[in-house]
Amino acid sequence: MSSTDKVGKKRAESASGFHYANLYQCCPRKFYLRYVKGWRPKYVPMPLVQGSAFHEGKAVWYKKKSEKQAIQAGLDVLEQSKNELESPVVYAEIAFRIPHFLHYWIDRFGKSDIVEYKILDVERQLTVPLGSTPYVMTIRPDTILKNKINGYIYIMETKTSGFSHRVTADAVLYGDQATAYIYGVKKMRFPDVAGVIPDIAYWNSRSRDLANMRFLRPEIITRNEYALEQFEKGMSQVFTEINQKIEALKHGYEPEVLFPRNSYYCLSYSKPCEFAMQCQRDVAKMRVPAGLRADRKKKQVGQYVDDIIAVT
Repeated sequence: MSSTDKVGKKRAESASGFHYANLYQCCPRKFYLRYVKGWRPKYVPMPLVQGSAFHEGKAVWYKKKSEKQAIQAGLDVLEQSKNELESPVVYAEIAFRIPHFLHYWIDRFGKSDIVEYKILDVERQLTVPLGSTPYVMTIRPDTILKNKINGYIYIMETKTSGFSHRVTADAVLYGDQATAYIYGVKKMRFPDVAGVIPDIAYWNSRSRDLANMRFLRPEIITRNEYALEQFEKGMSQVFTEINQKIEALKHGYEPEVLFPRNSYYCLSYSKPCEFAMQCQRDVAKMRVPAGLRADRKKKQVGQYVDDIIAVT
């Protein structure tokens, strides 16, 4: 298949996305290194590429209703990421997993989904005003569906895991991503959206055993109006803080002061953060360290305002 025939493509990050603000909440120093300095790991970890490929395959399944095209879409995303992977061994491992992962997910949930639900949106980016502030937040729900029997509208949130499906389910339940989706979809698309359906695909990263795969749909996640109001206020404050700190950088304030490190986040995924060895150094003067790369040309600090915060 030629590059022009590809049905799957890698996701592009939004400069005002929920994930930007959420990373700032988790660790301001990591936010600074990743989105202001523009540093990222030299190689993309296997779980991220595998997750992106699975996401795209699912999206194509909902659009095309074709397992063959869904698997090809996932493999296309893998191919586009080939030069970002650490080795041919990692590429081969993902290439082995994606067809099986998608085939068994389609058999377990995908086929019944297109019978039970009307697919309303797939990977549609929404630009959401944050209350009365000048800021907007972008979200990209994986899928929005309507139950054909009761008429309820849901957001499908896809998660892949090679570590723990229970931890992954709890992260969706207690995290703000589901809240962001409900908040944004209610405002911009469907005011009566009922909640988020977690869709978890698990395959232990150390095993090729097909019997090791698990596909789960935990309890539907809902948020009341109070939770949505608090989310709006909190996210508005986060965007305001980021904007103020970017402006302070322009006036010479030290980044280490403006963007303190959160040491708890250094091991939040049971392994060191990719910036763990850099974030305690004089980051303002550092060149790109070994093992990292700059994902864009260096700019003046003032130009980052438009990149990071979208203002209406």
